[in-house]
Amino acid sequence: MRTKFSGFLTLLLAFVVQITFAQEKTVSGTVTDEEGLPLPGVNVIIQGTESGTQTDFDGNFSIETEVGEILEFSFVGLTTQEITVGQSNTLDIVMVSNAEALGEVIVTGYRTTTQKKSNVASSTVTASTIEGRPNANFIQTLQSQVPGLNIQTGSGQPGASSTVVIRGIGSINGSIEPL
Repeated sequence: MRTKFSGFLTLLLAFVVQITFAQEKTVSGTVTDEEGLPLPGVNVIIQGTESGTQTDFDGNFSIETEVGEILEFSFVGLTTQEITVGQSNTLDIVMVSNAEALGEVIVTGYRTTTQKKSNVASSTVTASTIEGRPNANFIQTLQSQVPGLNIQTGSGQPGASSTVVIRGIGSINGSIEPL
C-alpha cells in the first residue's frame, strides 16, 4: 500500500512540474513601421533579463517566453514599445517614429554620442542654406559651406569627378579622400 501511495505522489509531482513548465511558450510575430513596411533589426528583449532576439529581414521574430512577461521592442529613431505576453502566440507590432531621439545624434566611425558631449568638430548644412546655389552637383554646392572642406575639380567636363579633402592633405591610409 505504501509503494502505491508513493508511486501516486511521484506521478502527481511529475504532473505538477509539467504544468509549471507548460507556461513557457513561443511567441512570434511581425514588426512594421507606420507605413506597414517590415523593420529588420528591431531588438526584442524580455524585460528584466538578458535574453532576446532581433527581427529578420522581413520583420519577423520568434522568442521563448512565459505568460505575464513583458517584451520590449526597440529600434533607433522609433519609440520603444512594451507588450505584456498574454495567451496569444502571435504579436503584430507597429513601431511609431520618434524624431526627438535623432535630433542631436552624431555617428562617428567607432562610437555614437550626442552633439553636446562630442569632442569632434561637426558642421550642419541645411536645405535652406544651399537651396539657392546654382551648381551642377551636390559636392560643389558644399564648397564654402563647411569649414576645412576643400573641393577641387580636375577638368571642366560636366560630370567630372571632384577631389574632396577635409582638414588636411592625407589620412591614415594615405588617400586624400575623406571616406
